[in-house]
Amino acid sequence: MEISNKKPIPQPDAGVFLGTIIDVVDMPNYPTAFGPKNKVRIVWVLGKTDSTPALDVGGKPFQVISMPNASMNEKSTLFKLLSQILGQAPPLITTSEQLSQLLLGRSNQLFLTKTPNPQKPGEFFTNVTGVMPLTPGQIAPQSPQGFLRSKDKFKTQAGPNGQSVQTYAQPPQQQAPQTQQPAPFGQTAPQTQPAPYEQPQRNRIVSF
Repeated sequence: MEISNKKPIPQPDAGVFLGTIIDVVDMPNYPTAFGPKNKVRIVWVLGKTDSTPALDVGGKPFQVISMPNASMNEKSTLFKLLSQILGQAPPLITTSEQLSQLLLGRSNQLFLTKTPNPQKPGEFFTNVTGVMPLTPGQIAPQSPQGFLRSKDKFKTQAGPNGQSVQTYAQPPQQQAPQTQQPAPFGQTAPQTQPAPYEQPQRNRIVSF
């Protein structure tokens, strides 16, 4: 039996907070009680920190997420959420990149509620249950210093001889990317295998 020493992630109390979207993440084939679903994770940073001293000095800004299904049906949770964020019906979205461009940097008032975690007594989930526009004079929170989007973070994987190596979640392209039609929103695009690297040779003789 493994004993976890991880501390619960601090979460804000229920209430109304100012939040700014700092990340939009594809979550294909995410396991749910109804089977794997294509989801999208929307991440807000709040204008409130997890510190206990007065004036929230020295703490880290809270972050909250929403993970609706990647569906733009007018009755879908994502469509309704986008309508609240934008203050109007969203435009046609066909790719996750379009969704990122539409949402990143947008600020709103967020209504947060807390629900018990059935698997861990004493812990709670913080849910975004409503979104409203900012009122005049409200100052939107900014992305934390040094924040990296999920696609830009390092990930650790096994390397040669069992050593751990770090790679980018999405490595920078060394060559011009091949033209590829984007997959419909909510679907995973086929991965294009990069061409094998060929070591340059000097004084190479080409015969005909």
